[in-house]
Amino acid sequence: MDHTETKISAGGIYVRGIIVSSSANAFQRKDGSGIVVKVQHEIATQPGVVLFEQYMDPKESKEVKVEGDKVVAFPQLAQFSNLTLKVLRYRFDRERFIVTGAEQVMGGESAPG
Repeated sequence: MDHTETKISAGGIYVRGIIVSSSANAFQRKDGSGIVVKVQHEIATQPGVVLFEQYMDPKESKEVKVEGDKVVAFPQLAQFSNLTLKVLRYRFDRERFIVTGAEQVMGGESAPG
């Protein structure tokens, strides 16, 4: 997620909900060039759940720590807090909406709509 906060504009796709969980898994890249960590946050929305995925390289990100094949530290969003994201990239997988790129919106809990 881009750490710069933006304001709600007239256009675009926005996701607003409550963070219910965060998890992380480490796996080897297909080309064998190292380990990558997939951080996944579940956001409860009305009427369902949206997944927010981030892929991070432990060599480049200080927020991610991996010991062996286990992730011991990763960026977590505060559980049960409100979150509004401006969606930059997304995909659908088995009828589930997955956000793969987003910016956090300033003051999202009081946004109209």
